[in-house]
Amino acid sequence: MGTGQMLLTIGAIVTLGGVILNVNRNINNTGAILLHSNMGIEEISLASSIIEEAQGLAFDEVTDTGAVVSTSELTPASALGQENNDPNDLNDFDDFNGLNNKGRLEIDTLSTGICYVFTRVHYVNLNDVNVESTSQTWNKRLDVWVWNSSSTDTVKMQTVFSYWPF
Repeated sequence: MGTGQMLLTIGAIVTLGGVILNVNRNINNTGAILLHSNMGIEEISLASSIIEEAQGLAFDEVTDTGAVVSTSELTPASALGQENNDPNDLNDFDDFNGLNNKGRLEIDTLSTGICYVFTRVHYVNLNDVNVESTSQTWNKRLDVWVWNSSSTDTVKMQTVFSYWPF
């Protein structure tokens, strides 16, 4: 084998090595992107599930059993949350304020690890739902934050739930 053929062979091996390294790097990147996407989907699903469960409940403890005609009859803004500290007794929308009274909830998703959930409920004015109200109104907003210990992203979702007296 001549010098030219030897250089050509070495060049081909170097090129093949570079191609193999790039393919392996791309496969690794694809796996990381898929895992990150799965975490995001799970975080969004958890937040959506919490919001859907909260919206299926009564607006307030007092509206669960009867009609209310004045906002003064509603739970005071400072008392929003679970009435009896029982995490299995969620019977109205504001029970989702600080789930489980631990400040955050840990959920093991099994596939992507532990997701942390933080919830907050407060009264808002219908004219501007981004501004919290310190007094009772006919509107409550639920904010849900979900994040994974393996991720740098946090999903934040919110919903406004209103009571319409007749």
